[in-house]
Amino acid sequence: MSKEACIIKGTREGLSILIPASLEIHEVIEQLRARLHATQHFFEGAVVNVLAENRALKPAEKREIAKAVEEFGLVMGNNRIYKPEPKAVNAVNENELLEDTLLIRRTLRSGQRVQYDGNVVVLGDVNPGAEIVCSGDILVLGSLRGVAHAGCNGNVRATVFALRLEPTQLRIANYISRSPDEDLPQPVGPELARVTDNMIQISAYSFG
Repeated sequence: MSKEACIIKGTREGLSILIPASLEIHEVIEQLRARLHATQHFFEGAVVNVLAENRALKPAEKREIAKAVEEFGLVMGNNRIYKPEPKAVNAVNENELLEDTLLIRRTLRSGQRVQYDGNVVVLGDVNPGAEIVCSGDILVLGSLRGVAHAGCNGNVRATVFALRLEPTQLRIANYISRSPDEDLPQPVGPELARVTDNMIQISAYSFG
């Protein structure tokens, strides 16, 4: 079997699944089923667009892929399955194509743990007692009050972003930052944590 794998990325439109040209259709279906089965509760309900890299899929192959995606509760987007234009692929940073993103459309509650090889995006809160561990960045479009460990494989360039950043423990690579014992002013806006000068530093984030 080819060493290349289907790449699942989070986008503004939902999820994009990039199918390498080297994979046979049975390998594509096998990988999709395995990946979606392992994370179906996180992906469930997401809108999916499938990109076939430098290949023309037959109608029967398109139906097989659509069936595999939809049986796990995902929704095929309006574009369904299409072949990307070469310029669109070349415009994307190579590292971005190689890095997966897990999109979670719910709040993580106490006792829940997410571990993922790639980035993690949460459309909700991360409550105290919940934990996210990933090799890439962590982005929480809500409050982050649990444990967050970005760059768990040693990536010191990983970052942690939240609309309200109040973690009980924050880790980036091998650097650790815990919530202070004394009461400090609560954040008034989104914040970004990153490693600077061999320590985790948190700064206000501006969308401007």
